[in-house]
Amino acid sequence: MIYPMGSVDMRWFVRGLISVIPGFFVGFSVAFGVTPDPTGLFPIVVGLILTVALTTVFYVGIDKVTPTEPE
Repeated sequence: MIYPMGSVDMRWFVRGLISVIPGFFVGFSVAFGVTPDPTGLFPIVVGLILTVALTTVFYVGIDKVTPTEPE
């Protein structure tokens, strides 16, 4: 089903994209710094878990900082 452009809320997509980018970089940077084996599977799994957690934190934080309705 094709939705009209008026019903699509691009703010969710933009906030999600803005949240994923720092969550990805911070999550994997911390994972590779904390885990002892940078060539194994464990840092990748930790990085993914941290990315999901940080993306959620950033998304909720952006939602609280920015107004809900555009001006």
